[in-house]
Amino acid sequence: MTKSIFMGIVVVIVTACNPSTKNKKDMTAQTNQIEMVEITTFQLNEGNSIEVFTKAVETMHEQFLAKQAGFKKRTLTVSEDGKWTDIVFWEDQGSFESAMQKAESSQHTIPFMEKIDFNSVKMLTTKPVLITE
Repeated sequence: MTKSIFMGIVVVIVTACNPSTKNKKDMTAQTNQIEMVEITTFQLNEGNSIEVFTKAVETMHEQFLAKQAGFKKRTLTVSEDGKWTDIVFWEDQGSFESAMQKAESSQHTIPFMEKIDFNSVKMLTTKPVLITE
């Protein structure tokens, strides 16, 4: 076996066993399953505590959002100055639009929405390029 063939086999084996290569494959598979990411920032109405809002978020998530076709996952964060960022991953644009229409009249979303200052809401929909876990 020549030295160049041997080195080629070693490179293939190392690449196949390399965890970073596996992660890249996982990232590609995940990105293929998620075609749209909704990013919404907002602040709460005066007088709402994080605890009360978090309870409304949990109920809305369990009773409504998690049951929507095309919903993949969600991350909700809050900064020290009270700015919330809600990041929702969707299978496709149609799933997002359908869920938004249903949310307007769902009994499980209204208590959540009532706590948000709608003058502070900014929503952006984006297409993922890279998703890592």
